[in-house]
Amino acid sequence: MHSSRPEHNTSNDRNGAELTNRHGWSDDEAGTESLESARLGVVACILFMAGGLYWTASVGLLTLSALTAYPVMISAALLLTLLVFGATLWTPRGPQSASGMHSLSEDANGSGMNTYDSVTGLPTYRLFASLLKQALAHAGQHGRPVAVLMIELDHFTPKTDEQARINLNLMYRVHAARVKSALRTTDTVARLAERTFVVLLDQVTDPEEVLAIARKMQRTISLPVTFDGHELFLTSRIGISLSSPQTEDDNALLDAATRAVATARAEGYALYGLPGAMASASADARSTIAA
Repeated sequence: MHSSRPEHNTSNDRNGAELTNRHGWSDDEAGTESLESARLGVVACILFMAGGLYWTASVGLLTLSALTAYPVMISAALLLTLLVFGATLWTPRGPQSASGMHSLSEDANGSGMNTYDSVTGLPTYRLFASLLKQALAHAGQHGRPVAVLMIELDHFTPKTDEQARINLNLMYRVHAARVKSALRTTDTVARLAERTFVVLLDQVTDPEEVLAIARKMQRTISLPVTFDGHELFLTSRIGISLSSPQTEDDNALLDAATRAVATARAEGYALYGLPGAMASASADARSTIAA
């Protein structure tokens, strides 16, 4: 599989991403232990100062010279407090767990099977590959091909300073829902990387049906999204691969779609991979859909 496999980042993952310290505690447990130790340290310092004052008074040493020495005692107590706080609150953090480091292929149920994307809720590569294998097996039995559409989301337009403040995860969720709305009930969309989605069209009748669905997806993706009064557009490229009666390798079909979207990016096509999908080139899918 090419670079379209999940490219995992640490962004925005909340499911099962538990940090551990050197003792194997979770963050909450370590924080509780640190606070308890800090409280004990503060109490010890207060008792130290109170005990010193009581002792000097009881033995008759509470004189002017003793009072002038009290700032030294207070300074020593404060230093001890800082040492206690530093020792208890400084807790080295270990590396993230595997599920936390691989947010794009994390299982939403926390079982570690990495089947659903934590941002969009869509299947990840693991589940998609399994569904593609099943679809190819059915295609061999029924004689109806399957198609894979690799979708790369491009830049936001117009580019403004507001773009930097956009909640990108919200944008991805919006466009994931839009892609799903353009599909049939038998089709599947998955998220492979931050801006890479893939669609499985099961039991298609002919290439024209595939192109019609791809065009519909691009029109849907290109619709403006309004955030805080700013109208934003997202362009996309789609690479298409279609199985043949002899196709049995799901990786080969995915590789073909990956190469197709790479060609679309390099040549400026909005769609690429089928004869009718490369009639015209356009850098902006909102104005011209190459099909």
